[in-house]
Amino acid sequence: MMMIKAFFIGSLVFVILFIFSLAVFNDYRTPNDEETVVYYAYVVNTGKGTITVIDTVTDTVINEIHAGIEISDGLATNRKLGKIYTTNASQDSLLVFDGYRYEFLYSIDLERNIHGIDISSDDRYLYLTSGSLEEGHENNYIMIFDTEENQLVVEYESAAKSPTHISFSNDGRFAFISNVVSSDVSIFDTALGRTIRTIPVGRVPNNTKPAMDDKKLYVATLLDNNVVVVDLETNKVIEKIPAGEGTHGIAVTEDNQMVWTTNRFSSDVTIINTENKQVIKTLKAGNVPNYVIQVPNSNKMYVSNYESGDITVIDISTFETINTISVGEKPHEIGFLPKKSIDVDN
Repeated sequence: MMMIKAFFIGSLVFVILFIFSLAVFNDYRTPNDEETVVYYAYVVNTGKGTITVIDTVTDTVINEIHAGIEISDGLATNRKLGKIYTTNASQDSLLVFDGYRYEFLYSIDLERNIHGIDISSDDRYLYLTSGSLEEGHENNYIMIFDTEENQLVVEYESAAKSPTHISFSNDGRFAFISNVVSSDVSIFDTALGRTIRTIPVGRVPNNTKPAMDDKKLYVATLLDNNVVVVDLETNKVIEKIPAGEGTHGIAVTEDNQMVWTTNRFSSDVTIINTENKQVIKTLKAGNVPNYVIQVPNSNKMYVSNYESGDITVIDISTFETINTISVGEKPHEIGFLPKKSIDVDN
């Protein structure tokens, strides 16, 4: 607010131009431009220490970024800075890459095991978790990293056990953190900077995803083989929907009509109707499907297959596999950057 006032005092016209320039910079998010924007996908390959870059229009690999060291399962993309973040769990470090030039930039020692990683809706803050399947207070930490100041700004021990995967509400108000040992999900208020509620959901909760209207939260519970539905107005579990074996990854389609989940042990994908909460279809994927996400502004769903080392591309309308993309050893999370930003910067 002080910065805006300073600009206003100096020149009202400058402020207007400044705000307009921000809108142009982020124009891939605006309704009028959204349909024309296409994306590159970034897939982290934990067994190879690489990040594969895919053109999502042609479903072809266009580049591979080498970290030179071991990398973990998680990945986050920063659309404002054009950076990609992942971690090295064995060395307790955050790894930073240039997503525009396909280069490893540097690592930052966080002095703690890192499992989960995600970025806030304004691309300012990385949320990181130290959870694992083993008990111990060292696995109970949540950290917040400022991507503009390039430093850790929050670190605290969670009351829940082994926080791992993170997702954000679409309005950016809340972070949802799954705790694999205590078998619950913490709701973290991003403005207050603290956990405001913890909800029991089932054994070994993994990925979570809110509905597009932020009214419900969908949770994949690995050992219960369920998609758990949480009402975010009452913060209560309202449904447990049987999926495949080893329910792990989860995605909500942009039209809010379907939930897709990957099932590691049965190597398939379950598709659920969000209205009647019934399973629509079960599709075979590759070997040990891990992560699932809709390619933005498209009719495609990408599924990473951990053991077969590829991405299954599924048409959301027909439920048919339309492509298989070979990527690397043990692919996991997938993120996106706007293709046009890369083209401009290169």
